[in-house]
Amino acid sequence: MRLSHFLTTGILAGAMAALPVISLAGTSGACTSAAPTAESSHWNFQQEASQLLDDIQMDASHAANRADELQSLYQSPTVDWLSHATQLNNVRDEVNDMGNKLCRLETIRRVLPPWQQKAVDDAAPLVRLMADNAQDAITFLNGHQEELWEPVYDKYINNLSTESRQLSRSMRNFEEYAKVHHEDRNLGKSLGMTAGQ
Repeated sequence: MRLSHFLTTGILAGAMAALPVISLAGTSGACTSAAPTAESSHWNFQQEASQLLDDIQMDASHAANRADELQSLYQSPTVDWLSHATQLNNVRDEVNDMGNKLCRLETIRRVLPPWQQKAVDDAAPLVRLMADNAQDAITFLNGHQEELWEPVYDKYINNLSTESRQLSRSMRNFEEYAKVHHEDRNLGKSLGMTAGQ
């Protein structure tokens, strides 16, 4: 399964402008691999993947904070719709950033160790769900700027909060697993033990 890039169609420009919608591009060719080079054989893909997964964890954490802010705004019906638009714009940017990082991770997935492959596989559907909920919230905001008290809008932002927190927690757990696994291997080596003993 390949996660495609998330597209943006513009930015919020002026008080009357509507937020652009997040959409998934077609999956064919969205995350294409370049031809291997001489440098490819020396590249540390595992280290690159670790950094990308760490970045996704941070993006998810930021998105969760933005979703929390949206939930606070939802509780205050007198808040202008532009405040919602600003936060949704920020969430959209985080989701797009995660989509780009997942694209790279899916491109190099076959050369990653199993735990990183699992992390990529676990992250992809959560980012897709976040994109869907962000898109739904943006679409609702574009059509109902005076009706942001509607429960359907609350559902979208609650889902964003839940999914981003779940993604952040999952990526932290994979990071912790990698750290413990590395320490276990180093301890085994210092004791003169081979794997499986």
